[in-house]
Amino acid sequence: MKTTARNFSVSFTYFAVSLLACAAAASIHVQAAPIVVGTSTVNISDAPRGRALTTQIWFEAAAGSKASGFSPLLPIADIAIATNAVPAQSITSAAKRPLIVISHGNWGTRFSQGWLARELVQAGYVVITPSHPGTMNDDRSLSGSVRLWDRSADVKVVLDQLLQDPKWAALIDANRIGFFGHSFGGWTGLSLAGGRYDKASQTAGCEAQQPKDMYCNGWATQDISGVSMEGSDTDYRDPRIKAYYLAAAGPGSSMTVSSLKSIKVPIAFDTAKFDEVLAPKENAHFLAATIPGATEVTRDVGHFTYVPECKPIIGVIAAKLICTDPKGVDRADVHRVVGKAVVSFFDKTVGPAATVAGK
Repeated sequence: MKTTARNFSVSFTYFAVSLLACAAAASIHVQAAPIVVGTSTVNISDAPRGRALTTQIWFEAAAGSKASGFSPLLPIADIAIATNAVPAQSITSAAKRPLIVISHGNWGTRFSQGWLARELVQAGYVVITPSHPGTMNDDRSLSGSVRLWDRSADVKVVLDQLLQDPKWAALIDANRIGFFGHSFGGWTGLSLAGGRYDKASQTAGCEAQQPKDMYCNGWATQDISGVSMEGSDTDYRDPRIKAYYLAAAGPGSSMTVSSLKSIKVPIAFDTAKFDEVLAPKENAHFLAATIPGATEVTRDVGHFTYVPECKPIIGVIAAKLICTDPKGVDRADVHRVVGKAVVSFFDKTVGPAATVAGK
């Protein structure tokens, strides 16, 4: 009888402890509510160059913020964000967050890598996505596609103004800034890292390329004699940016080899094996092999796999180009894999943001 009572007492105690443990775990689960990603639009003007650099800032939104589906363009699938949001109190009252600049490619918008901006905010970063006039979905020009160095200046101006704005500077650790670029955005990153433009090299590279990719086909057929080259020989290196992650980057032949070899910051290339716009051999592969210490991963994807998922849409040629992936590619799955790789890279080279955010 004593043995039975003792066993019952032990069993009851174990049961009670288990209940308390479950309750504690449930409490922890309730407290760890998902982060709501908030955004705010900042209208930045570079008057001397006559450029409107509308920029989106992405951050952890204040408690009580509600996310809803948002799409910047008809074919683009919705992403869950709180628009016109204010930052969470934990950002403004605690340690500042590291910052990642995301630069879109040609035909892009400041929402083109919104899927990645959301991933970075969830990991504890603040993100800015500037617009690049002349290479945007609704603002494209021959000058924009030639004068890629204008994009480098865009990033520098946006950083200058945001880091001087008390409202936004309060969120950002100015000593920990990273950069992600897709396509022309990748070129922008290379320029900011120290790459120097060279028109003769670019022309020779496209003339030699066989077969020609979409970019070199365009370069060979366009008359650029009326485009000003002013500013092309400027050094756009920005020491505030500590590391670069570049996806489907190029044009690779448009920078001097000596300047590429002089780059000393961490750079990672995410290469699209089936890139129809910027062929890997002459672009990402060449760049990764030339820049000291650069790393590269090649994925079985196309150039536009790095832009948003799309809604089903018929009869729009541009949408067909941007929304079509190589057979067997699940764009959402690629975004998840690349997102984790980008966060890991910046945690090692700029962050870790999770420590700063206290998560």
